[in-house]
Amino acid sequence: MSDIASVPPLGGPLSPGSLVGGRFLVEGGVREDALGTVLRAQDQKTQKPILLRVLREGLLDEAGLKRLREECRVAARLAHRNIAATYGVGSGFVASEWVDGHHLAEVLAKRVAEGRPMSLRGAYNVVAHVCRALTAAHSRTCHGALRPEVVWVTSAGRVKVSDFGLGKALVESQGPNALPYAEQASLAPEVKAGEPPTPRSDIFGVGAILYQLLTGKSPAEGFVPPSQAHPEATPEIDEILLRCLALDPAARFGSPDEVRSALQPLAAAAPEADAHDFDVDVDVDGDGVADEPAPKHAAAPSTAKPATPTATPTAAPTATPAKPAAPRPPAPPPAGAKPRPPGPPPKPSAPNAGVGAPAAPQVGRRVGIDEEFRTSLPGPAPGAAAEVDLGGLLAKITENDAPRWMVVKDGLDHGPFSGRELVELIVKSEVLADHVLLNMDDGDRRPVKQHPELREFVDQARIRREEDARKAALKRAESAEKRTGVAKAAIAAGVLLVLGGGVAVFLMTREAGGNEQVAQADMGDLFQRGQIEVEGTAGILPDPPRGGGGGMRRAGGGGGRPGGFHGSYEDAMNVPIDLGDATGSGSQARLSPGDVASTMNRSLNSIYNACVVPELRRGGGLGNVTIDIAIAGSGSVMGVSARAGSGEFKTCIRNQVSRVRFPSFSAPRMGARYSFSAG
Repeated sequence: MSDIASVPPLGGPLSPGSLVGGRFLVEGGVREDALGTVLRAQDQKTQKPILLRVLREGLLDEAGLKRLREECRVAARLAHRNIAATYGVGSGFVASEWVDGHHLAEVLAKRVAEGRPMSLRGAYNVVAHVCRALTAAHSRTCHGALRPEVVWVTSAGRVKVSDFGLGKALVESQGPNALPYAEQASLAPEVKAGEPPTPRSDIFGVGAILYQLLTGKSPAEGFVPPSQAHPEATPEIDEILLRCLALDPAARFGSPDEVRSALQPLAAAAPEADAHDFDVDVDVDGDGVADEPAPKHAAAPSTAKPATPTATPTAAPTATPAKPAAPRPPAPPPAGAKPRPPGPPPKPSAPNAGVGAPAAPQVGRRVGIDEEFRTSLPGPAPGAAAEVDLGGLLAKITENDAPRWMVVKDGLDHGPFSGRELVELIVKSEVLADHVLLNMDDGDRRPVKQHPELREFVDQARIRREEDARKAALKRAESAEKRTGVAKAAIAAGVLLVLGGGVAVFLMTREAGGNEQVAQADMGDLFQRGQIEVEGTAGILPDPPRGGGGGMRRAGGGGGRPGGFHGSYEDAMNVPIDLGDATGSGSQARLSPGDVASTMNRSLNSIYNACVVPELRRGGGLGNVTIDIAIAGSGSVMGVSARAGSGEFKTCIRNQVSRVRFPSFSAPRMGARYSFSAG
């Protein structure tokens, strides 16, 4: 995308510094196009850059805006490495992932101007990733308006498809004329005729994109067989394209995976991809079609695993057949080029070589492990086998690392995380053995404990938790013993001074009371006697992650300000709300941590007497009490969840905090966390 600093700031309510939807802080304008204004903003919850698309006034009528909300709500549940995430929709704007890179229309225009055709493998890599994005989306929806302007190549070489939800809503509510004329050429004929788009419509879009990558021309300029316009294209490529671009949807490929599978062997037979296709090294397709060259400085033979067997390349009849377990031979050089001298054969791999040491790094891949992170990993568990190599396991997990892991916790999807980030979360016990992992690359979904390469980190984290709990228990016991001794001495001295001869009777009673008396003389009694004062601290919690049901108004629902008590914090924060108006409410303020803390501190005496003291006298160990509170814009409490204590204690906290009234604020709702020490 364009550099923000080079674009003049916008005037009006959406100038830099405006807060949209109570969450997105506008940093500046990026561009104007036929659909409206594109802004860069910062998500105040995650501190990540966000793309805000503010739709041109009058682009969608009321029915169209309703359709947009419906489609964006579906798009917000799509999670895949090749899909630019949709975060939310408000009145006339859509918030989505900021993609740092260039869309294909820009890349193609530059290549055509320079007279440099795209390599076949480079074109395949882009189309293959587009097909993977569509495969992930087609179980829920379709794109409906696939075109080069919505396919991005990031500065890191990742291919991402944007505008899921927006494109489909536009063509369904306003027809193809909602898009600029030049972009309509990639739309399927049935969509141009006013029919709703389907997954088969996206197949047409895939063909249109591949055609433009190979020929540099729009499909509207008349079909020229790629085999006549591109030096690496073959008649088989022509046949695949014609099937994608068939006028009858039923005559097209049945799925994006079918397109990718048909192209894969043809791309495998082509020369290596041109490193300058997109000015970055584009991620190779997961099937390993475009093998990346080893670094020039690498002296050791490659230890990479053999590529997945594919169809025999038709363009390499003289190539030496690959031996079993050896890498696939390189494609033949272009005509006129000098052949490369054969390199030394790879050494035989030792058993389990892939576990103890990482493969040699490849161009465009992130495989390095930071030494600081490696040394922060927990040591071997007591009694564990000495040969467990956590560094080797980590290297295996983070080989060809990318944000592909989604973690399902409490029914909500979190992520995506890279392998490195996932291990960090496991080590910190934020991801546990029974949490479900979804690999967005292959759709594999299973608990963490069923991944052999992660099991050792899970065990290490569990042992660390048990050790921490043991140390905490010892510390509490020592503290209780010390308090008991001090209390006994103080009480004995006082009784000796006042009652004289009654000391013996008191001490006998004290011993008979045992630990129960000590517990009752602890924090609860001291608090009731006025010998201690308790105050808490507060922080602001982020809204629930997208896909959890919160954050957007239900289609046709009331929206606006939520109200009423919904029980737990989680239930309250999942009540759908409207993100707000992009053009009107530029500053949806929320309470500060100080506002929350001062309000709760005023109510803490009653909460402590009603809930904490009885819990302590029941023998409950509370330590630091944490309470999550969902607060409506009116100041009323929508939901409460206590994070420690018995069921009776949690119910008491919920009942007490639900009566607290906070100052009102302009945002629909917010989440806050309040903590205080109970011993």
